[in-house]
Amino acid sequence: MLRRLWVNQPLNDMRNRIIILLPLLFLSVVSFAQIELGIKAGLATESLQGEDFSFSRAGGEDLRFALEDADYGFQFGALLRLPLGEKLTLQPEVTFNSSKTNYRFDDPDTPGSEVVFDERYNDVNVPVLLSYKVAFLRFNAGPVGHFFLSNTNDLSNQEGLDRTFDTFNLGYTLGGSIDIGPLTLDVRYDGNFSKYGETWTFDGNEFEIDQAPKRWIGSVAYRF
Repeated sequence: MLRRLWVNQPLNDMRNRIIILLPLLFLSVVSFAQIELGIKAGLATESLQGEDFSFSRAGGEDLRFALEDADYGFQFGALLRLPLGEKLTLQPEVTFNSSKTNYRFDDPDTPGSEVVFDERYNDVNVPVLLSYKVAFLRFNAGPVGHFFLSNTNDLSNQEGLDRTFDTFNLGYTLGGSIDIGPLTLDVRYDGNFSKYGETWTFDGNEFEIDQAPKRWIGSVAYRF
């Protein structure tokens, strides 16, 4: 019993020392690495091609549903810049994004008339950028995770209308940025590896938006 206690005591002492040293090591690494935290905001232009769908109701009436185009959106969030060398940095970000898409369809209650409406999408993007600095320019590239949050439109109570979305899509981003004092001006091209992931259902007829959205994003960040 005494031997077992004596053996465990050094192990406990070592574990306590590790627990104390780990935070100190982390703080020293953070201080040495000169990590920068920042906030950012910007505008995005989403590119979607128009798509037309047609279907027949139970009574034999032919109706049309169309995706017209995508509008400007906005974003805001935070970034973390982690130096990996003299010219190389890792920059993870978390941004809230809101975008708008325009739709048009034949009004089933008023033959010969159309309903035009906008739908707003809210999601969270998590890009992880690898940045390489050449002179005053930074070239950025990396994967982006798109997490769907919610959508709003004027037809949420429309009878016979249903929606489904992909809750997660993986994409990529390519771009460049310039640091001016504590400010960072950034322009990037953002795309998806997978399709849009949105399905409309009208009176039991399904229509899938079969596109991989692409967008240009311009933003300004302030680094602390």
